[in-house]
Parts: sequence; C-alpha cells; structure tokens
Amino acid sequence: MSATEKTNAPSAEEEQEHLVSHQLPAESHERLTRVVCIAVDPSDHGRYGFDWALKNFIKPESDLVVLLNVRNPLAVPAPYGVVRAGAGYMDFSDYAIALEKSHRDASHGFLREYAAKLMERGIAVKAIALRGDAREELVRKSSEVHADVLILGSRGLGVLKRTLLGSVSDYCAHNCTMPLVIVKMPPDTEKA
Repeated sequence: MSATEKTNAPSAEEEQEHLVSHQLPAESHERLTRVVCIAVDPSDHGRYGFDWALKNFIKPESDLVVLLNVRNPLAVPAPYGVVRAGAGYMDFSDYAIALEKSHRDASHGFLREYAAKLMERGIAVKAIALRGDAREELVRKSSEVHADVLILGSRGLGVLKRTLLGSVSDYCAHNCTMPLVIVKMPPDTEKA
C-alpha cells in the first residue's frame, strides 16, 4: 500500500469517530419509513438548509434524519512538515495532529448541536462526521445509509466560480442516486 492510499483510507479508529450522535425514540423502529440525509456545516447557508428542512420537509413521526458533515483532510506537503531551523529541524507533525483534532472536535460539536435540536422534537437522528472531499463523501454516505433524499444548502456560486471551484450541489445533482433538494438562501436573509 502506498503512502497516498494509507492517508486516504480511514483507520479503524477514524471509522469509529464518524458516528457522533444516534438517538432513536423507543417506539420509532416500526414507524420510521424514510431516511432523510441533511448535509450540515457551520455556514449561514448550511444552517439555513437545516432550518428549512426542519420546518418544511421532515416528518417527525416517520423520518430518520441522518446529519452529515464533511471536513477536509488536513494537507501538509511533506517538504513543509519538517523545516530546517538553525542546526536542526523542526517537526510540525504535532501541530498538524492538534489542528486535525481541533477540526474534528469542532465538527462533532456542531453536529451534536444540530442533533440536539432534532432530539428536542422527538425526531430520530444519527449524526455522522466524515473526512474527505465533501462532494464525494456526501454522495457515498447518503447511498450507504440508503437515503430516500439528500438535502443541502447552496452557497449560490455563479457560473464562473462553480466551474473553477466546483460546486458541491452541482456534483451531487449529477451523481446522487436519490432525489436531491438544494436549498438556496433568499438574498434578503444573507449577511452583507
């Protein structure tokens, strides 16, 4: 296995870290008929998409809501991981590990926050933190959990930015095997 393959494949420990929260009300096993995946992040667009789904789409009596958050893997190019300083070298691997833990903790924190809002309403919820390319991970995980629908907020990128940067919603629209709901924030609610 090459070093690249090893970095991309999550370890068993990382796999266990994915499930952040899981609550199924006692009577829910027989009544859950639909799996609704919602892509969440701390942005205004992510929060708006979640709030919209909660208000307009989720059926508390029959839905299992799977919250998905994808964080980018930390990328430190090898030559810059170790830097020559004076007579010796400085190793930044401890810094990279601490930064990765910080990002993971932040992801888990707001997933728990979103999950708590659903639990307060008695909605069955599972919150999963993922690492990788958001586009690919959302498509992969929503298929893996047999989602009936994937809901995500849109940043509203223009054609040029969408072409150059790649749009998560555009990628999902072309690659999801289930219906996709893209929630666009109205211009009057966006922060200036």
